[in-house]
Amino acid sequence: MKYKLPITFLLILFSITTSADILFSDSFESKDMSAPDNQPDSTNLINFNWERNNSTSVVSMDPESVAVYNNKSIYNVQPGNDWNAKDGKYSLRFRYAAGSNMAEQRFNFTPQKDLWIRYWIRVPVNFYHGNLNNKFFAIYGSAYDGDSDVTWQTRPLANGNAELRVQDGGVQSGELLPAPFINRDTDLGRWMQIVIHVKNATSSSSNDGIIQLWRRWEDESSFTNLHDKQDAIRQWEPGTLGYRAGYFKGWANDPYNADTEWLVDTVEFANDSLLTPTDAPTEKAKANPPSNLNTRPITATN
Repeated sequence: MKYKLPITFLLILFSITTSADILFSDSFESKDMSAPDNQPDSTNLINFNWERNNSTSVVSMDPESVAVYNNKSIYNVQPGNDWNAKDGKYSLRFRYAAGSNMAEQRFNFTPQKDLWIRYWIRVPVNFYHGNLNNKFFAIYGSAYDGDSDVTWQTRPLANGNAELRVQDGGVQSGELLPAPFINRDTDLGRWMQIVIHVKNATSSSSNDGIIQLWRRWEDESSFTNLHDKQDAIRQWEPGTLGYRAGYFKGWANDPYNADTEWLVDTVEFANDSLLTPTDAPTEKAKANPPSNLNTRPITATN
């Protein structure tokens, strides 16, 4: 007698028994930006390179905690810091000083036409979105804000909350697919895992580029698709094709009115799906902001 397995079961079995080939990984346990050179559990098959620190640093709550600026160690833990990593002891901090527009970590690597990216990012404990757009993540080919660029940015919702939008070709396109993203009532100090999939078009006229983004909170067992565009029209450029550079976070058009810190941990790049959660869901644990933080919005000047 022959038995036919349900399709749903086969899909689950396939997801369990297969995994993506990791091209690059960094959990910042090297205590600096040198992975994979000084980090045994890291991978680098695409000549991935972290560029200079720009208001970013590797931090830890370890008693001998170290912050690293441009690969120079500075021991400067202050009362009220909450730098608990998602995995291990260390994570990458993005510090937006009050009234400052910039905290950004750029990177570059060997061009890839079809790329998956997965990472953890923690919502600041005192997050309050201003009135304008703030950059969240970008990946691009030969030039930023050109063909083969995909840029995500947040826009304000009421009461300091935020939605996430995407641009196909950077400033060449409008902001697409707005999706509710951060709710201050439930999400302050909370880790989310992001999965991004971008793919170049098959020709200059095919308009079949792929732009996708999923998110799951740390207490969730599966991902939710926020952006799914499979007819992108600007994911092609002449010459050497492939995504080869990008940045985490970036310019805040409406700067925060108080020192505001994002944390990023466990960054992975792959050539296949990264939609398998990397750990079991955990109970939501909010970090408490220091008592002297002001979360009122400020008036934008640009």
